[in-house]
Amino acid sequence: MFFSLILEKKLICDTSKKSPMELINEVPPIKVEGRIVACEGDTNPSLGHPIEFICLDLHEPAVCKYCGLRYVQDHHH
Repeated sequence: MFFSLILEKKLICDTSKKSPMELINEVPPIKVEGRIVACEGDTNPSLGHPIEFICLDLHEPAVCKYCGLRYVQDHHH
């Protein structure tokens, strides 16, 4: 138990590694056609999350509440 606490503290205090949110923010917004996107988090259902349907009516990227992926509507003008 003591070893796991030391290991956990070391992992938490290691600032040289990026957090999951920092990593996901490095992924550019995904352009999609249409007003609604269905995010599953991964193409493999066992690695993803519940499907979230996201409305893309706003001009800024819409964010999936499960995985943090961002989506924007691809306007062909």
